[in-house]
Amino acid sequence: MKSFVSIVILSILLSGCGFKPIYSSKESNFRVIEIININKNKNSFAIEQMVMSLSNQEAVRKVKIEFDYKERIETVLKDNKGDPSKKKLSIMVNLRVKDEKDNILNTKNFNEEFNYDVQSDKFTMAQYESNIINNLYNKISNDIIFLLGTLE
Repeated sequence: MKSFVSIVILSILLSGCGFKPIYSSKESNFRVIEIININKNKNSFAIEQMVMSLSNQEAVRKVKIEFDYKERIETVLKDNKGDPSKKKLSIMVNLRVKDEKDNILNTKNFNEEFNYDVQSDKFTMAQYESNIINNLYNKISNDIIFLLGTLE
């Protein structure tokens, strides 16, 4: 009986703790009216979709976004046969935020890098690289959304 009462009291206290989602389009203070995506590929479209999903249609601040997405994989280390044993994956996004009259509000470059060991299985390696790319562009998307939310 004591445990039941404590569970009920705990659930009442936790339900009124003021939880609000961090990323919500209702709470965002910007509205994206145009996105110019210079290098169009599936990852840059994913960034575009993530930003557009948090655009608040009733926000007073209207912005235009222009970004240039670049992705590069470099060999960092080779084994004694000359095959790559370590690689570096880099994602760079050059962002320009403008107001509705095309005045530049902010420009910023976002760079994310990850070093990893090359695996012998090609399929596993392709999946691993895909996961790394997804994680890096999600990080950059979050940084872009944070920047847009803090614009003055």
